[in-house]
Amino acid sequence: MDLVCAICQRKMQGTFNNGKPHYRCRYNAEYAKNAALDHPLTVYVREEAILPELDKWIAKTFAPGQLTATLQAMQQAQSAESPTTTAAAAARRTMAECDRRIVQYRAALVAGTDPKLATEWINQAQSEKASARQDLLTATAIQPEILTEDQIKHMVSGLGSMTDRLLATASEHKRPLYESFGLALTLDMQKRVVIVESQPAHACAYGKCPRTDTHHTYTPVLRGELLLP
Repeated sequence: MDLVCAICQRKMQGTFNNGKPHYRCRYNAEYAKNAALDHPLTVYVREEAILPELDKWIAKTFAPGQLTATLQAMQQAQSAESPTTTAAAAARRTMAECDRRIVQYRAALVAGTDPKLATEWINQAQSEKASARQDLLTATAIQPEILTEDQIKHMVSGLGSMTDRLLATASEHKRPLYESFGLALTLDMQKRVVIVESQPAHACAYGKCPRTDTHHTYTPVLRGELLLP
């Protein structure tokens, strides 16, 4: 399962401590002191502090008794957001964020950060910006096909049947199930919350593949927050 640090927007590294899996975002000491970033030397969280709350959120959101509320939330998301506009805006935000990081990384380089490390950060940000630029081009070219009420209901019902499996499966075997829920997790350690977004997988779920050169079936995003102990 991937987890992103809310401060620097980098994917956190998986590591083991005392035989248990953790997520860690570590910065060079000189760079972390740079006023432009305000990043702790290490952001650290246990996986076992996240997974139980994540499983509860999934079970509640996609439970049969919650189906109506979930369906309404997804319909409201579709009505409130134009998929093309939303995707394009997200790509533009990513590009702007990459530009901001590049400025910070260059400032850190001037401040004395290891040139090799700073160059690695700059190259990563430039690569992410290039990817976002391609996403922007794609978003403005596609003709999104909004899911119907019946399609959303079918999708949520199918995912609802997976919640029992999720709760009964060992942590090390849950990745395929999490991927089916289209999860994106961001750790905000200052607020001690994990921001979760779910855009459930649906490729070829309705008798035709939703992705072509010019069409893309839009799946609304469900959002929530997981409180850390």
